[in-house]
Amino acid sequence: MKKLFLTVLVFGFCLGLLNNQVFAKEKIETIHDVAGIYIFKINTKKYGSKIKPYMPIKVETPLKAFNNNPYDLVVNASFFDVKTGKSVSDVTIDYKELCNIDNDTALVEQLKKQGRYEKVKNRAEFRILENKRGKLKFDIALKDGKIKKGYKIKHSLQAGPIIYPDMDLVKEGFVTYCDDTVQSQAVDILKRRERTMIGLKGKYLYIVLFTKDHKVDANEMRDFAKDELHLKKAMAFDGGLSTAITTRNLSIGSFGQYQRKVKSFLVIEK
Repeated sequence: MKKLFLTVLVFGFCLGLLNNQVFAKEKIETIHDVAGIYIFKINTKKYGSKIKPYMPIKVETPLKAFNNNPYDLVVNASFFDVKTGKSVSDVTIDYKELCNIDNDTALVEQLKKQGRYEKVKNRAEFRILENKRGKLKFDIALKDGKIKKGYKIKHSLQAGPIIYPDMDLVKEGFVTYCDDTVQSQAVDILKRRERTMIGLKGKYLYIVLFTKDHKVDANEMRDFAKDELHLKKAMAFDGGLSTAITTRNLSIGSFGQYQRKVKSFLVIEK
């Protein structure tokens, strides 16, 4: 009986090691320790070439994009016009600029009248850079931010604001003040809403969703990026009703299973 017990114990231990090894080989590590917060962690050194933007011809949900393409993860990304379905943020895929807000004449005219054009044009973007040898670098910077020498932007998704370390909601045109009082704010940035945030630390890309059970404002996102995840850089993607993600094991939106159709995504290919 004692030998049988030891055999079962050793077998269970080996099985546990095997399960850990299988888990360690997973491309995407999922962390869900706090209700309403979902964290996805990807090793860019191993899987950097699998990370890229995706833009369908028409708006669609992350779930549809996931089902129709060879992806392991699909998350909402840049801002878009809900009425027209067109992107209102710059998007680059495989060195080709697919969207530029300057192409939307009505939007540009409106922003110029509001005195916000230059700020909105220069909002934060998530960048995947590549050099001549095919080496990739990941970055978060303002649109006019410097690019490392020898590298070019292969992929980019613009949204914002930068959350950490240098959040400036006025500089990116998300908030305007009059006599120290908030005059206007875009995307309810100072209110608690569902949010999508991405961040970088070492060799890892973090994707964080704050859903209906844990809504946050910009300041709370900053504190989470700094104090909980200790990220080097972080920025927001589109949020509110657009907040949604689909992976092999999970599909969620801003209100449980509901997912809004959006125009652009960040994806992890199989």
